[in-house]
Amino acid sequence: MRIGTGIAIIAAAALVLAVDAFVLRSRAGALLTDSLAALGGAAIGVGGLLLLHRDVPVASWVVAPAVLALASLAHNRALFGGSGPFRT
Repeated sequence: MRIGTGIAIIAAAALVLAVDAFVLRSRAGALLTDSLAALGGAAIGVGGLLLLHRDVPVASWVVAPAVLALASLAHNRALFGGSGPFRT
């Protein structure tokens, strides 16, 4: 049950992140796209924790989704940020 749920959450989060990065980034506001990026990253963290076969400490349930939410947001801003000093 946990493995199937974890895979489904990761797949849904990947779909949300793909739509956010490639479709909504140029059409929607920054607040919506940043919120979806953070939500997708956190969902991947939760799905990944569900795939583990042993008991996961409570700290992991707090830290992993938070770190992946911030990492996903930073990743989207770095790669899809529009014109900037690192864009050629």
